[in-house]
Amino acid sequence: MRIIKLFKKPRPKTAIHPVYKKLVERVASIDGRDLYQFKSLTDMPINRHHMCDRFSVEFGLRLDAQILSNAIDEMQKAINKGDVTKVAGILAILKEQTNMLISIESAYRLASCVYFWDNEDLTEYDFDIGDEKMKLFKKMKFDDFFLSEPINKFLPLMSLSAQDLEICLKIEQELKKLMSQTLNAEKLNGKPAT
Repeated sequence: MRIIKLFKKPRPKTAIHPVYKKLVERVASIDGRDLYQFKSLTDMPINRHHMCDRFSVEFGLRLDAQILSNAIDEMQKAINKGDVTKVAGILAILKEQTNMLISIESAYRLASCVYFWDNEDLTEYDFDIGDEKMKLFKKMKFDDFFLSEPINKFLPLMSLSAQDLEICLKIEQELKKLMSQTLNAEKLNGKPAT
């Protein structure tokens, strides 16, 4: 009996876990579910903090790490083929992306790490749960999400209006679409990807 207890899965460390209960605070409610955050980011468990750091870098660069990795891979392939035009096209899109005022998608992803449900394991970041939260965030009006007290305190958006944020989102979506088309140009032209 005792051996079985040693190998039981430990209880997840959630917002109501005794270790974290006094370190977190409720910040909002979305679709009847309460969202929490750490009172101080220094209290965040290290693995989750590392993910927040990663998403914070992506927010600062206005560029998703996976998109950047794919772009680099495609530029390497294009260089090997001597296709300087494709490299120039990818670099132009990357430059436009990094010159944007804000990346809305990166802000959503970062918020999905900073804010958590009461039953979410705080020692890790779960991408499926993060995606679920991002879908809920996106259902909200820009004013209700980006310009609300909790998120604006964490990600001050230089007094942007909801209209400014909508314009940024449209530009970001167009750049993402353009990048996707550029990276998949060989597939679209019926040539096998290498």
